[in-house]
Amino acid sequence: MRFLRSSSCCSPLAAFFFFFLVAVIGSTSSNLQQATKYNAMFSFGDSVAETGNICVVSSSSGNSTELEVLTCTHPPYGTTYFGRPSCRWSDGRVVVDFIAQSLGLPLLPPSKSKGKDFRRGANMAITGATAMNFSFYQSLGIGDPVWNHGSLYMQIQWFTELIPSLCGTKQKFLAKSLFLFGGFGGNDYNIQLLELGLTPEQTMKNTPIIVNATVNGIERLIALGAVHIVVPSILPTGCLPLFLALFVAGSSGESDFDQYGCLKSYNRLTEHHNSMLREQVQILQRKYKSTRIMYADYYSQVYKMVQQPQKFGFSNPFEACCGAGGGKYNFDVAARCGMPGATTACRDPSARLSWDGVHPTEAANKMIADAWLNGPYCNPPILS
Repeated sequence: MRFLRSSSCCSPLAAFFFFFLVAVIGSTSSNLQQATKYNAMFSFGDSVAETGNICVVSSSSGNSTELEVLTCTHPPYGTTYFGRPSCRWSDGRVVVDFIAQSLGLPLLPPSKSKGKDFRRGANMAITGATAMNFSFYQSLGIGDPVWNHGSLYMQIQWFTELIPSLCGTKQKFLAKSLFLFGGFGGNDYNIQLLELGLTPEQTMKNTPIIVNATVNGIERLIALGAVHIVVPSILPTGCLPLFLALFVAGSSGESDFDQYGCLKSYNRLTEHHNSMLREQVQILQRKYKSTRIMYADYYSQVYKMVQQPQKFGFSNPFEACCGAGGGKYNFDVAARCGMPGATTACRDPSARLSWDGVHPTEAANKMIADAWLNGPYCNPPILS
């Protein structure tokens, strides 16, 4: 602007710069309007979106043992951005953090916190969350609710309890808020694969009810007044170091893996879930024409990072940055990131896709958030 004031508008060159600056300022103003059009943001999900609920719940219960087991409360978690563990399963920020900051909103406080101001947003996401209520897994023979600290249904209940403290005119406020709903389903399959020992093919029979639970949740949010809703898919299970390390030993050979090194049957399960979810989102988009429902494609983007890691600045896409597992995947259930003997990370987390064998690094989370905000991995993009 200093150049504009000191220049003569009579010269052709000055005129060029004048119109150039007007165009730039206009574009910036448009982007700013997009970034500030939401009053608040509310997030639901599991450990991929966790920002502290699991720690609040564990602390309030007085269960020191449970807090000790939560490795996200130990170094080197949080080392990249916060400089300390922040109850996020990453070396820094997660996707919801980047989206909040891009929209000019504060980092979302966990909804279970006491005495917090939730008028700019809250995060209901909690580690171990499932789409299905725990009663469903009890019917399958699961007796320990460790996987289910807060199901999709419970998280909506938490949000409903928050609403009276948010605003005076609920409908107008929620209509100008952004909702991130999911991705739900990952832990539903983890329970069946890891606890019950089912094959990916066997778990597919439950995909319709898992997806239906997500759809019902979306419709409940719409009934409460939500207008802008992002619905993420789930990550490519067959590319996660966790599953690769656990199941490679039991695999029958090269035919179990695709050309990039992912387990084919586990990715088929994820693709099956995401395909069904995407179809249901499209149905909802047609059904609720005044509601903006956005499908965020976690799977395709992360799989592309596996296929072309160098394009995204990554090396060793299957090797966890943090952990003491060693080998090709650097993952061991008994030596996970944050556990004794596993309190150091790789030299440059930004050059890795996987932080701890399950969750992405901050660098990957930023790329995912950017692709949801501006495209191409969110349809329609959040800022469109």
